[in-house]
Amino acid sequence: MSSASSRPDAWRQPVACANAASVEAWDEAWDLLLHFRGDPLAHLAEANEADQAFALGSVFCATYKVLGGAPPTDRSLQEEVARARERSAASERERRHWDGLQLMLAGEFSAAAAAWDEVAAGSNDLAAVRFAHDVYLHVGDAEARLRSSRAAMQRWTKADPGHNFVLSQYSFALEEAGHFGQAEEVGWEALDADPDDLWALHALAHVYESTNNRAAGLDLLKSRQDRWQTQDLLAVHMWWHLGLRLMVEGAFDEVLGIYDQLVPDASTAFRMGDLSSLLWRLELAGVDVGDRWEPLAALWAKRPERHTVAFLDLHAAFAFARSPKEPQAAVFFAGAAKAGQGDTSENAETLRVVARPAAQAMERFASADYQAAVDLLDEVEPPGHRLGGSVAQREILQLTRAAASERLAANGGAS
Repeated sequence: MSSASSRPDAWRQPVACANAASVEAWDEAWDLLLHFRGDPLAHLAEANEADQAFALGSVFCATYKVLGGAPPTDRSLQEEVARARERSAASERERRHWDGLQLMLAGEFSAAAAAWDEVAAGSNDLAAVRFAHDVYLHVGDAEARLRSSRAAMQRWTKADPGHNFVLSQYSFALEEAGHFGQAEEVGWEALDADPDDLWALHALAHVYESTNNRAAGLDLLKSRQDRWQTQDLLAVHMWWHLGLRLMVEGAFDEVLGIYDQLVPDASTAFRMGDLSSLLWRLELAGVDVGDRWEPLAALWAKRPERHTVAFLDLHAAFAFARSPKEPQAAVFFAGAAKAGQGDTSENAETLRVVARPAAQAMERFASADYQAAVDLLDEVEPPGHRLGGSVAQREILQLTRAAASERLAANGGAS
């Protein structure tokens, strides 16, 4: 390992490195991520490869690759993990961040988030705070995310760099825990402090979605559309939010137009998940989506993120259930049935007890076996939050169950 020195990052926390340019890349990558622009992982690539004393960049990249659903066999993930492991002894901060990453790699996501909470305790380590926040979203633990965000709020002052990002995370945590009034207040404070803080805008969109404030939701999204649609890392999801608001208004043709506009941007599994959700919700609302499912299923068939993230499996299941002739559909459902077997980790259990029945429920719903769909969704419901994502995103389970029950009733109780 090259001789390491310690240089402060944008939050005045020490970063072990052999080159000041590595800390600059670290700060710039975080700025990109927190403003949802560009490719933060690519921005760190040169520093991660060249600086033999720089561990945190590889922790960053590996963490977001895992959260994005990269399989353990992914070569770039393996390279980042190897670098983080080799360099983590550079300092106490690096070692403790590596400990969090190791827990994620072992499938123990909640333990990883708790480890990052401990890293952040007593310091303004926004990296640790954000890692924990995003992992709690991954496992759907709203109460733990709220505790984590409140703890960060107690440490930061308005004079501290990164304060508005702590505010926006707190706003989203409040909303997901049902504290809508406070979430709205905090969200606007964060957005006023930084109009490009898209996580604050996103939190407010969730507030208005959860409270069914139709006018405020549409105004928020449309009045700031010129800004957020350029923030490409989250723009597809913001279009999803706008689509949900337009569905409430009955503007289904406009939502289909949004879907068609977004297909070329479906370059990640999570973006494809938003598209799958839009089509499925449109169909539940009685809209004919035409021949859109087959091309989407073909895109899912090419993705490597399979049976690693429960949330992604659910959204892939929508497309494959509606496109049973896609060759990868049968492969996907067979894999979903076996996912997590032989593994005792938290993530493996989530795949077994939540993702498996949820995926099977969508397959049965699409084949008009509504009783089986209801039974499987009832099996999912008690631990359903473990799918991850937001309350609004997981609502699709309840919407599907309600539609299945209605169709059963219309058929006299027969599938």
